[in-house]
Amino acid sequence: MKDPGGALSRIAAAALVLGACTRDRPDPPAEMKPLPSAVTVASVAPVASAAKRPPLKELDVEADPVRRELLHAPLTSVSLVGWHRPGLFRATIERQDPPGSAPALLLLSLTESPVAYRRSLAFERLARALGMRVVPAAVLRRIGTGELGALFAGQRDLRDYLALHAAVQNDGTVDALMFAPGRGDGPGAWTLPAGHDVTLDHSLEAETWARWAASPDPHPGENPSLLADYVETLVLDYLAGHVLRRSVHFDDVAQAVHLTDNAAAFPSKVDPRALDVLLSRLRPVARFPRGLQKALLALDRDHARDLLASGPFETWLVSPRTLVDLDERRKSLLTLISARVAERGEAAVLSL
Repeated sequence: MKDPGGALSRIAAAALVLGACTRDRPDPPAEMKPLPSAVTVASVAPVASAAKRPPLKELDVEADPVRRELLHAPLTSVSLVGWHRPGLFRATIERQDPPGSAPALLLLSLTESPVAYRRSLAFERLARALGMRVVPAAVLRRIGTGELGALFAGQRDLRDYLALHAAVQNDGTVDALMFAPGRGDGPGAWTLPAGHDVTLDHSLEAETWARWAASPDPHPGENPSLLADYVETLVLDYLAGHVLRRSVHFDDVAQAVHLTDNAAAFPSKVDPRALDVLLSRLRPVARFPRGLQKALLALDRDHARDLLASGPFETWLVSPRTLVDLDERRKSLLTLISARVAERGEAAVLSL
């Protein structure tokens, strides 16, 4: 039997740039509540009028406790992570169930990148659809300028910066990606993971994980849960064309991988040579998570469209061309898994 990886390597990934519409910036409506102390956030052209702006497209968010809290829990404090990433903030929310404070991360939309949240949110939705654990929960939340002004009271430099750079919509809100610090839908989702970053190339940890993944049978001393995390990372990055990931965050205590920086997923164009790097890590994998094949079969193009590009154009997270590329890579990955199953049986291959 030919190496099924050959089918994967023939893919020439190409994507259509998700067009960014440019519009003249209108004056903010009179009824928009300004930031306190006469600080007004600069208006950016809205994606829709206040009356017609589409609702948030969250998938069963109310049924998921972590995402429900991220979407609805009151914000009690916000602080800048660093001026190297001026839109990213550490936040504290007041959880309702169970009551108490919890940390979160918040990415505000800025005029320079008003839809920067799209790729990260699309990556999280893909992981969720495939039942993968390595990506923390995330939601798109709309925060009023008045609420932001109160949160930044006493932080004049930040208030001044946001007055010039926050991407305010006609309804007086700013789009924000809210995501949990940890993984899962239990208490661990609200715990900041301790640990360190692991480079995927030329690091002892990653080489060990790759050796485990290439072994048809459990390798002596392997950690099955950690191995599943590593394979999930390879699969997600390949499907999303995330060729710029250089490292992952490794939680030393939980022995788990966290994919926290996903802004480069679903790029408008993928260099085939860069994609070959992802393929070189994925081809040797001999074992996969138990439910992956079934989840990939369910993620056909219609399902992917519902997941990532449903509703009005303004709510799309990825372009139609990107959906085509995602589907091609999905089929190629299914070919690889099917070939492994034909060689060794489903129980041996889908065993993580």
